[in-house]
Amino acid sequence: MAIAEQALSGQRVVLHGVPWATYVALRDVPQSRNVRMTYNRGELEMISPSKRHEVCAHLLGRLIEAWSEELHIDIQSCRAMTCRREDLERGFEPDNSYYVKHEPQVWQKMELDLSVDPPPDLAIEIDLSGETFKKMPLCAAFGVPELWRYDGQTLEVYELNSAGQYEPRPSSASFPRLPLSEVQRLMGQVGDVRENMLIRSFRTWIREHVTK
Repeated sequence: MAIAEQALSGQRVVLHGVPWATYVALRDVPQSRNVRMTYNRGELEMISPSKRHEVCAHLLGRLIEAWSEELHIDIQSCRAMTCRREDLERGFEPDNSYYVKHEPQVWQKMELDLSVDPPPDLAIEIDLSGETFKKMPLCAAFGVPELWRYDGQTLEVYELNSAGQYEPRPSSASFPRLPLSEVQRLMGQVGDVRENMLIRSFRTWIREHVTK
């Protein structure tokens, strides 16, 4: 699995003309567990995320989870779950993914068939290199209703419209009351304020401004 080893070393590897079976085999071997893969009709991209990327992804996820806990919103976090469908010849892993509206349908299922089961209600991409816009058509093909993009400075929310295109939105359909400006402000403190302190401050903010 020399290709996967290249990706693990931090290189971005892109292959063309890759059969579906090869993608599945590469995705499923243990050596590839830390490699993110995007497959689009024969084109396979592999990369191992940086520390900054993972810190941002994890913190944004924790902020969502803190919000859902404080407001008693049932969610299921599927993190970087592999989303793949042979009939679409596509596969990808979001940096975070959540079931919110469809949480009652999937929370007891440990395995999903996305040709039958609903896709995540929300996918999140930490985009430190401007690659998210290439992934949007894949998310749209799966019917992911909402996509967030964080580029290290700005948090953007996109919603899938009736034409199958993502358009920017001022708020989240999954979490309509979530203050995106406050989330973005906290995300901007990564590296300056410790993670648990950021989460505690967000919970305090919620209790003072939202749930009191």
